Formats: sequence, structure tokens, C-alpha cells
Amino acid sequence: MSGRDINPFADPKEINPFADPSISNFSVGHDKNLDNYNPFEKQGGKSATSPSYNTSPAMIEPTNSDPPPTYQQRPFVASNPYGQTTERQRQEELERKAAELEKKEQELKRIQSSAQKENNFPPLPKFFCVQPCFYHDISLEIPIESQRTCKILFYLWQLYSFTLFFNFITAIALLATGGKDGGTTLGVSILYMVLFIPCSFICWYRPIYKALKSDSSFNYMMFFFIFFFQIIYDVICALGIGLFGSCGWINGASEVNNNKAVAGMMFVTATLWTLLAIFNLLLLRKVHSAYRRSGASFEKAQVEFGRGVASNKNVQNAAAEAVKGGLQSGTRY
Repeated sequence: MSGRDINPFADPKEINPFADPSISNFSVGHDKNLDNYNPFEKQGGKSATSPSYNTSPAMIEPTNSDPPPTYQQRPFVASNPYGQTTERQRQEELERKAAELEKKEQELKRIQSSAQKENNFPPLPKFFCVQPCFYHDISLEIPIESQRTCKILFYLWQLYSFTLFFNFITAIALLATGGKDGGTTLGVSILYMVLFIPCSFICWYRPIYKALKSDSSFNYMMFFFIFFFQIIYDVICALGIGLFGSCGWINGASEVNNNKAVAGMMFVTATLWTLLAIFNLLLLRKVHSAYRRSGASFEKAQVEFGRGVASNKNVQNAAAEAVKGGLQSGTRY
């Protein structure tokens, strides 16, 4: 019977949806098992609802019979926030320690050689009538941090000596070509060359050498005072004022019409004087910076000057003679 033939007004007792033979066969086969099933009945001495569990602890048996490796403590390696090791920092630290060690070795050599030093400047031959008067060794007597400055000053003094010599040669050429004031320029240039080369070494290079060697405030002051006039002298020589004994821009320009070759030599001399003035000014600032870093001062210079005068044997002898004469004159009266 199809779904359309069902009478909705029929008696519900007469309509049995489970009357279908397929449903009835399935329910008959399973109702017997459900009727006889007891969930609380023990099966084989055990409850059906309580499964058996193994309460013994689990054991993990090793798959290899070899003993575990021994623990070795590794050194701690510091790392920066970016995950890079401090290998470069360690390398810089080693280089710094090596530089300090080299500095100490240089200082030790300088101290050891100071007791056995022999005058070596100016480097004159042994058969010469005049022997070296000073001991000059920048690598041994000057500290490492000041050696570069001292070498530059020494090269500057050599350039100054060469300029005086070239000024003398130019003055000879000026006199030979009949230039204006050639004789006066030659005579004064000879005086400059003979007098100023040794005086410049003694008056301003030697004081700065001693100042860099021992941080002497007195030698610093002496260098500043004399080197200032040295710069003024270089500027005047570069100008080439007549009858001043130097070949510079002014007398070189006046010689162009007379002899261009001599005028060219005079312009070269003027250039050397100008470079000397510029380099001297720059070196003066550099030495002043070293002076500020060394802790030197005018008060220390006064103290050093007083100690130097008091420790001078000639001054001591003169003072002793003065005191002795005063005592003798006092006893007479």
C-alpha cells in the first residue's frame, strides 16, 4: 500500500507502522539479546564495566648498552645582542696590550740608554776639530705618544736650515746679475745662515725636545716665546723687504724685468718662507695642545726655573762668594 492510500481519518490502532515485515524481522532477532543483557553481570570473574589496567610503573629499557657520554663544561662565550661573539673585542684587547708592552719596552730602553749616552749631534766626522755637542735620539728619549710631533718639528727645523741656505744661493745669483741691493742681501744672508741655523736649534728646537721628553713647563714656555718671534721673522723674510737680507715676493717682483731666472729663484725662496710661516703656525697650535694635555703651567715653569737656578753650580759658587765677601766686610767693621 502506497503513501497516497493511507486514510488520515482511520483508527490509529489499525495503522501499525511497525507492521512492515522487514522491521518486524529485525526487531525479533535483537529483542532476545537485549532482554537477556545484564550490564552489571560479571563475565569470567570480572565486571563488564570495570576494565583491567596495569598499575605497575612503565619502564623504558635502553635500546643501546653503551654508557651515556660524560658531561664536559664548556667555557662561557659572551655574545652581543645580535648573536655575534666578541672575537673582535678580544682581538682589540690583545692589540692594546701589545701596544702597551711595546711602550714599556721603549721606555725601558730609553732609561737604560740615558745612563750610557754619548753626544751624536751634529753628526760631524771624528777628525773634525769640533765634536758633537748634543745627544739626539727621538726613538729613545721621547715618549711614543710625542715622537711624531717631535719628528715633525725636527723636519721643520731642517726645512728652515735649507731655506736659509737657498736664500744665500739666491743672494749670490742676485749679486752676480747686478740686481738691486745684491751686495747687502748677500752679506746679511750669510749672517743669517751662519747665525740662525745653530741658534734656532738651541733656542726653540732643543727646548721643545726637552719639553716633550720630560713634560717640562719651563721649556714649553721658552719654546712658545721664541717660536712666536720665529713666525714673525718668517713672514718678514717672505715679504722680501729691501736691505733685510732675504729674497721674497717684493724684491723678487722687482727683479722680473732685470733677470727672469733670478726672479724665479727669488719666488721659490719666497714660497719656502711662506710655507715655513704656515707650518710653524700649525705646529705651534699642535704643541700648545700637547702642552695642555701634559698638565704644564706657568706656575710649574716658575718652580722649575727656581730649582734650575738653585742647582746651577755657577750660581752656587757666585752666591757663596757673595756671602763670603759680605762676611769678610762685616768682620772688618
